[in-house]
Amino acid sequence: MTFSNALLGIVHSMAHKTGAAFSTGHIPHGCANAIYLPYVIKYNAKDPVAAKRYSEITRRMGLEGTFEKALINSLCTKIDDFNVRLNIPKTLKEFGIDEKEFKEKIAGIAERAVGDACTGSNPRAIDPAALKKLFECTYYGTEVDF
Repeated sequence: MTFSNALLGIVHSMAHKTGAAFSTGHIPHGCANAIYLPYVIKYNAKDPVAAKRYSEITRRMGLEGTFEKALINSLCTKIDDFNVRLNIPKTLKEFGIDEKEFKEKIAGIAERAVGDACTGSNPRAIDPAALKKLFECTYYGTEVDF
């Protein structure tokens, strides 16, 4: 009940729209969420309220860091470590998604993901162009710096 009423933000919006989008393989929903989570945290952390909340989560987990950016990086590193232990790829490219197909489809996928019910509850607003950039970060493993 809580899951349905709280909604889930763009991690789930992204996972909803990419699970069966590519011919090179279905991305299981939990795996997609795990791949997207560190990138989305870094995107959302540009919002001061979200950054404060992520920092508090990190402190309560007992992870290292003094300043918000260090704490958020520590949280993302911990998630990356969990993903490595669970054999979850770091990127969509590593998952096996064909680059040409990714490039052909990602603008439409981003547009549909922005319209997903979970997007409205994300702590930081996003539009299709920004979500396309975020998907590109998750494909290539590049830093989220926007």
